[in-house]
Amino acid sequence: MMISRKRGVLAALAGAAALAVALTGCTSSASTTNSASGPTLAVYNGASGAFVKNFNPLSPTVLSNIQGLIYEPMFFYNNLASLATKPKPLLGQSFSFNADGTVLSVTLKSGVTWSDGKPFTASDVAFTMNLIRTTPALNTSGNTPVAKVVDPTHVTLTFAHPSFTSAPTILGTTYIVPEHIWKSVKEPATYINSSPVGTGPMEMSSFTNQSYLLKKNPDFRDAKKLEVGGLRVYSLSGNEAATNKLLAKQLDWAGIFVPDVKKVLDKPNLGYTFYGDQQVVLNTCSNTALGCTGPQTDPVVRQAMAAAIDRNQVNKLAYYGNAVPISATFGLPKRDKAFIAPEYASTEPMSANTAKAESLLEGAGWVKGSDGIYAKNGQKLSMNVLVTSGYTDYIAALQAITQQFKQAGIEIQVQQVANQENNSAAGLGKFQLQINGIFQGPAPDPYYVYDKYFGSENTSAVGKSGNPYANVSRFSNKTVDAALATAAGTQDQAVKAKAYATIQGIITKDLPYIPIIDNRNFAEYSTTQVTGFPTTSNLYAQPAPNVAPDNEVVLLNLKKK
Repeated sequence: MMISRKRGVLAALAGAAALAVALTGCTSSASTTNSASGPTLAVYNGASGAFVKNFNPLSPTVLSNIQGLIYEPMFFYNNLASLATKPKPLLGQSFSFNADGTVLSVTLKSGVTWSDGKPFTASDVAFTMNLIRTTPALNTSGNTPVAKVVDPTHVTLTFAHPSFTSAPTILGTTYIVPEHIWKSVKEPATYINSSPVGTGPMEMSSFTNQSYLLKKNPDFRDAKKLEVGGLRVYSLSGNEAATNKLLAKQLDWAGIFVPDVKKVLDKPNLGYTFYGDQQVVLNTCSNTALGCTGPQTDPVVRQAMAAAIDRNQVNKLAYYGNAVPISATFGLPKRDKAFIAPEYASTEPMSANTAKAESLLEGAGWVKGSDGIYAKNGQKLSMNVLVTSGYTDYIAALQAITQQFKQAGIEIQVQQVANQENNSAAGLGKFQLQINGIFQGPAPDPYYVYDKYFGSENTSAVGKSGNPYANVSRFSNKTVDAALATAAGTQDQAVKAKAYATIQGIITKDLPYIPIIDNRNFAEYSTTQVTGFPTTSNLYAQPAPNVAPDNEVVLLNLKKK
């Protein structure tokens, strides 16, 4: 799996089978050029199966590219840049906090219009914030501010407690919706928004369950700078099918895993860009108090699984040696050196320690059976693990890990499922294990990983619909929550580092997410029609097409050939 979900949300999909979809009308090039508006690029965001119509930018299962390209936040934060890098204005112009971090004052751009011609104002921002705050299904963080209009281009956002770290999320990943349309929406969390009206560079043109077309928004404020006429987004059977389309010049932009990418894409007019981190993990439904069941709810079992992984083998077989060691703190050792406590600075061993895994299990009362698999109190140490069909790197990783676990007396049974089913299982907690990724937040600070994946407010009981891209492990710890509150309420780096050390001491032992490897993301593109994609030496934004709002920044940098 290489589709990054650091900020954007992977498409919600339906259909029991993942079917390859032919790119209708494609010949030597994926795109068709309109002399007035520019080329229409063929895009793949990782979707398999049939698309389900959902253009609601506030929904966790919104279709890819709706966020960023139709709906925009106020600012763009480049989480690949340094912490000191200033955010880029989108709908916003400038912002400032009061001294204690409870009031955020924002100045907005003037003269912006919605795609239906109505003016964009501070009322739209205030409406969106207050809508999220008063809708429990949308207010997943529990810290959405109270918004108040000052005048048409100024709004104040007031938090219940000091919230300096909330700025990148509130300003950089909250997608503003038009009040004049959404004020009549009765169920904003489930509204599919069939005719989306946004402020971004694209607008919806047509939709089928196999592809959808976005076209240039003529009312976009920077329409004259936009040299791309549209994007056609496709569903395919997986990474292999997408790679074949790239090689056949039937795809312009993707963010997939390509085995041995340096060799495979060494072709004219094809390129790829390494960027960022995708910390590959085994999600575990770990919290019995919230309804999780199975052997994986035992921390000792999770520790044993972590010890039994041969990460060198996984890296070789699944990632062609391109991955790097992973930290159980889920901080990035180079970027976050000042925020990782010295006692947790070591990354996870790259070699398996089967003896340690067995010792941990036997010390907790597990007894190995005649079949070589441990059991305890009549329960066999056997668990199901979900993986999305077509995610070839994840599948290869699990093939290796299955054998590694077996050597340590642990059995896992891999189930390949459609992406929609996998996401649904994560959101509802209806799984034991699931291979997926820990993705970095909107700014280069581990706070966002800790809040999203470990904060009690970002999870829900098993059976209750939750965010499939947040705390799916159902982890909940009052000490961690208190440390998160401390980090959120300060701009003092030393105070934040101390709070993070507290969190690290807990999560590295509990291991609700079992660290496998830190895979380097990469995106792929064709330069047949356009140039200007981010390169490894110029990461002005994340280069994958489904990462929002980076996709808007990339789109505005593309130039027709």
